Parts: sequence; structure tokens; C-alpha cells
Amino acid sequence: MAFAVCLLILSWQVALSIDTAEQEGVARDATVSINILRSQVEQLQEALQWHRAVAEAGGWTSVADGPTIRPGAEDPRLVMLARRLVQSGDLPDTEVTTSTSEYNETLQEGVRRFQARHGLEIDALVGRRTLRALNVSIEKRIDQLRINHERMRRLSNTQSHDFVLVNIAAFKAYVVRNDEVVWTTKVIVGEEEDQTPEFRSALSHVVFNPTWTVPYSIASEELLPKIKENPGFLARGGYELFDRDGDRVDPSTVEWSAIGIGNFPFTIVQQPGPENQLGQVKFVFPNEYSVCMHDTPAKSLFDKAARAFSHGCIRVDKPLGFAEVLLGAERWTSEQVDAAIKSGKTRSIELSEPLPLHVSYWTAEVDDFGQIHFYDDIYDRDAAALRALNASFPGN
Repeated sequence: MAFAVCLLILSWQVALSIDTAEQEGVARDATVSINILRSQVEQLQEALQWHRAVAEAGGWTSVADGPTIRPGAEDPRLVMLARRLVQSGDLPDTEVTTSTSEYNETLQEGVRRFQARHGLEIDALVGRRTLRALNVSIEKRIDQLRINHERMRRLSNTQSHDFVLVNIAAFKAYVVRNDEVVWTTKVIVGEEEDQTPEFRSALSHVVFNPTWTVPYSIASEELLPKIKENPGFLARGGYELFDRDGDRVDPSTVEWSAIGIGNFPFTIVQQPGPENQLGQVKFVFPNEYSVCMHDTPAKSLFDKAARAFSHGCIRVDKPLGFAEVLLGAERWTSEQVDAAIKSGKTRSIELSEPLPLHVSYWTAEVDDFGQIHFYDDIYDRDAAALRALNASFPGN
């Protein structure tokens, strides 16, 4: 299951073994046939066993702090770096020696592999974030695998073989058809103050050229200061102002100095257009959090490795491709999708069969090649999950 970009095939050195209480829980709850999620559970089990074997053999080497190690540099830490990469399988043992003195291309490639597996910028620079990831203890990585093994185990009981999956921590979304990943995209998720929640739903509508009804908090806290500074802000951004009765209001007639966060009797609606914060298309699914997936005009943010920038909704890097994949089941062509966008008119398309959606939070996962990927715990959810897991399975 290629839930992450693969740059290295890890040779797991331990056979799959279901011999702990938490692994027995998988067997007890295995009520469905082997599917893509169940396969991920088994791969996480194998990864867990491999990491435990490495821990029993002494763990892995720490790399000392210091200035960024750049290509071509000479640094006494390169020996430690090479050992660390060999121990985690990011560098074949045959390609390094203990006398490593120059940050050569071989070591750089090992670092790139490591960075790809840890959600880092793939630049071969051994800076602060890469050093921090290198020095996470193997015991913590084992706990991370246990936590995500349990998260995946719970999700794997779904009966569906077709679904959309969002992994918040990986900043990725996937479309699965017949237990195969047929499409993937980068996503932007909620920042720390506006976290994207975990939930299950069913994607039911694709909306072209959507309007955006600005949430009250954003309208009163973020847009109001801009309006007060320049009332023309609304017209320039394609916004329309409505009173509590739903009647349109001319912004020039409002005494904005009398309006405040606790006194904002308006609704702001942004019309379709290049400035619309939902972009050209949004994807709708019922949920109690008012979360949707959508396009965005802020495309440059997708170039960043860590992408927690939204107010909780999920922004999609390739929204038109996503629409084509979803509407392909409705016999839509790419030409029809393009025409719907170019019309400039708001149009909502209901899927004849809503597609199950899983918005999940995995800080570890394994791809088809047996390669483990670890991601930052951006919302600090792992600690509570570990406490619950240890309470249910003490000593494992």
C-alpha cells in the first residue's frame, strides 16, 4: 500500500510474529478479509518486530548537535551519521566505512532517503530538524509504531474496499479503489490552534466554483480589521455583505468604527473567482465540525514539508485531479470538469454512491516496499494514545 513516497526498500530482518497481547487483539478483531488496511496492520506488526530486534541489539547511534552539515563538508560527526543511517536501513552497510571524512554523494543519498521517510525537506542538509529526527530514540519509535498499529487496527475493521483517506500527520490524501491506491495528493491541514479533527464520513458532493460563507470567528477577528482599514477590501476580494435577515448591505453605509468582535451583525460571503478561499472546487461530506476539502489560491504552501496552515479544513494540492477521479464513476470526463470550472457558475454534483471518507492521524505507516515512514506528532496526540494503549496492554 503505497501510502508514502518510496525511496528505499528496507529488508526487514525479523519474520512476522503475532506474539504480544496487542497483536492478539488484531487476530480477535479480524472480522473482514485481507484488504489494503488489514495489509497495513500486518506491515506495521512486522516493522514493530524489526525495530524491537534493533533495540535488543543496542539501538542506534546518536549524532551530536552542531552546525548544519552541507554537501562536501568535512565533519567529525560523519562517522556517527553513517552508522546511524546503516542502523535504520537508509544506507547499505557495504557503502560506508568507519573512516568516513567527507559528506559525499553516498552519504547524501542516505540522508535524502531518511528525510523522505520522516516528512522532512529532501535537501541532504543535516540541519536542526534532520538532526532532531535522527536522534529520536528507537524506544520512542517503537512506541510510535505501537500507537499507529492500534489506530490502524481499529480502522481496518471497515467493510469498504473503496474510500478516501486523509492522513493528517502526513499531510497526504489518497483515493482507494478495489483495495488499490489509484490517486494521491498533498494536503494542508489545520494549524495547532485550529486542528483538523479525526472522523469518518462519506464524500457526497463535488461543488465547482463554490461560494464561501466566512465563519463568524474569521469574519469578526481576521477580516474586520482589514475592512476597517479599507472598506474597499470587501469588493476587491469578491466579498458580499448580508445582514441578519439575509439582505445585501452596502459596506459604505456601515459605521465600521462601531463594529467589533462581539458586535458583528453581518454574514460575509465570498463569490466565486480567483480570490475565493475555497478555490475552484470543494468536496463536501457531512460532519459535525464544518470541515470540507477544497482548493486554495495559496498554492505555494504545498511546497513546504510541514503543512499545518488552515483553520481546520483540508486544502487539496491537486483539486481538479481529485474531482476527475471522484466523478469518473459518474462518467464525467476531464473535458466536462474543465468546462464546469470555466463556466464560472456554482454547480453542485451529487455522487450517486457517496464514497467513504476516513480522516485519520497516523504518525507512522509502512508502504508496499516494507519502508517505514514516521511523521511529526503535530497535534501532540500520541502521548494520550500511548497512555491508553499501555493501560489496555500493560508491559507490551
